[in-house]
Amino acid sequence: MPVKIFIAVDPGASGGFAISYGSDLDDVEVRPWRDETEWLIDLSMLADHPDAESLVAIVEHVPPYVGKAIPSSSAFKLGKNFGYICGTIRALQIPLHLSRPAEWQKGLEGVKAASGSKKKRVLRDHAVRLFPTIKGVTLKTADALLILNNFLSNKKN
Repeated sequence: MPVKIFIAVDPGASGGFAISYGSDLDDVEVRPWRDETEWLIDLSMLADHPDAESLVAIVEHVPPYVGKAIPSSSAFKLGKNFGYICGTIRALQIPLHLSRPAEWQKGLEGVKAASGSKKKRVLRDHAVRLFPTIKGVTLKTADALLILNNFLSNKKN
C-alpha cells in the first residue's frame, strides 16, 4: 500500500532525524546523526522505498548567528551539516521544507525560558510526553521528532 514518508532533521552535529511512514505519526522512528555516509545511505533507502508514494523532508532552518555563547567552531559545524543535508535532499529531488526553531517550538511550555543543555532537556521531555511509545527519544533525536510533529500538525498533506 503506497505511503507518504516524511523525514524531519535536526542538522546539528549532535542532532538526529525522525521518519514517519504516513502523516498520522502512528509509525515513526528516530535516529541520531552519525555521519555523512550513513545519512546518505538512509536517505537513499527512503527515496527508493518500495511502498513510498512520496517523500518529503523538513529540516530545521539554522540561524545565521547563533549567539555569543556558541563557539564559532560549533556554528561552522552546524552550517556545514545543514548545507550537506539540504544538498543531498535536493540532489535526490526530494521536496524540502525549512522550519525555523521559533516555528516548531511555538507552544512548547518552558522552552523560551531555558537555554543550552537545559533547553535540550525541556525539548526532550516534551517529545517523550507527546510520543511515549516511540523508542529512542534522546537529546539527539527529540528536536527532529518535534519538528516532524509540528510540520504534520500544521500542514495540509
